[in-house]
Amino acid sequence: MAYTLANAITEIRALINEDTPAFWSDDDITEWIKQGCLDWSEKSLLHIAEDTITLVASQHQYTTSTDSHIGDAIRTIHAEYGDVALQRITYEQLRGHNAAALGSSKTPRYYFDLYDQTVFTFYVNPTPSATEAGNNITCYFAKRTDDFTKIPYEYQPHIFLFAASKAKIRERQYQEATIYYQQYINNITFARQDSLQRGITPTNSFRIQ
Repeated sequence: MAYTLANAITEIRALINEDTPAFWSDDDITEWIKQGCLDWSEKSLLHIAEDTITLVASQHQYTTSTDSHIGDAIRTIHAEYGDVALQRITYEQLRGHNAAALGSSKTPRYYFDLYDQTVFTFYVNPTPSATEAGNNITCYFAKRTDDFTKIPYEYQPHIFLFAASKAKIRERQYQEATIYYQQYINNITFARQDSLQRGITPTNSFRIQ
């Protein structure tokens, strides 16, 4: 069963050995939970939502999507068009290839996404023609969130470690804070590798045709 915010505060208080508010208030812990959710979602890329992008003729750059998940997106985990997976390319590959593909009638085969800490942008390559206009690309976006209830249950305890680290920093117990934070980072690293990077090969070596 997923933890509620109240459950999370109780679990964190158990970690920092303060069952009831004294040195740390519930408001303090709640704020650290929010910070932890943002940090976790940006580092792990495991808060994922399905969405669609509607293609527009002669447009290869998109900042809006059907369900508006693109507004909080950090990275595209998977994209497909017509049940065929699109391949993620580098920005250099996008620039070098799209110049020749602009206005072409080819079906989109590649994508690139860019998050500049303010706006998330999704690029399609080749540029959609009038024939492709109105069709949808299905995307799975990794999103930012500060809502603890949006974190999958199996990963919620990661946030406890982040908040405990913040609490120990407030107490100037820096060694304990470092231990909690390192456990937090180790858990994220394992979870991301286990969920997203199993069997993935670099895309820089494939040739765009």
